Amino acid sequence: MEDKKKKQQDRIESNNLLEEVTEILEPCVKCGMCKSLCPVFKVLREEPISPRGKTHILSEKTLDKIIFQCNLCKACEQTCPLDIKVCDAIRKAREAMVLKGSGLKGNEEMVENVRKTGN
Repeated sequence: MEDKKKKQQDRIESNNLLEEVTEILEPCVKCGMCKSLCPVFKVLREEPISPRGKTHILSEKTLDKIIFQCNLCKACEQTCPLDIKVCDAIRKAREAMVLKGSGLKGNEEMVENVRKTGN
């Protein structure tokens, strides 16, 4: 019974985080200024990986592992004319994914190892 209550609580918290993500990204006009300094986009050159691409995906309340392809350097925020905190939105979306059980397996293994060994 306790497990069911925890899952329900996680689902509620995940939905709340997605609402926060929507609020953060709502002012975005998808101008693309954020792409110019993004180091991940400069290397991979794929629109969905750009900050604008991630903003579009998250605006539709879609959680995709692509949001983990961001180094949270905040370069996109430096060029944003609307001062949108894209990295805050990505952090919240990542947390929502983990709460829904959709985090990256490698990250989960790393956290488990830290819990077990302290390293």
